[in-house]
Amino acid sequence: MWFVYLDDVFWIGSGERNVKVRNIDGDPRVSVALEDGDAPAVAEGVARVHRGTLREDVLAALAAKYDGWAAGVEIAPFGARVLLEVPVKRWLLEGVAQ
Repeated sequence: MWFVYLDDVFWIGSGERNVKVRNIDGDPRVSVALEDGDAPAVAEGVARVHRGTLREDVLAALAAKYDGWAAGVEIAPFGARVLLEVPVKRWLLEGVAQ
């Protein structure tokens, strides 16, 4: 999962045809679990799929974190790029995974 965490929100880059996007369209309640050795981070939230024009600040943060990755560029066969916005509603484990 390629993501950034900005202002208490997980932003996840994905493709329109990925199963996680279809699942969120059907039921936006999600949990995010990130493993980092002894300090995992697990949170719950309600996701929103952003389609079309994607937020430039989020794309820039993804590019900075992942060495220039162009998160807005379509990758076959996954379809148009989308951003998944997951504001943290509740922390189950507040670790240090980044």
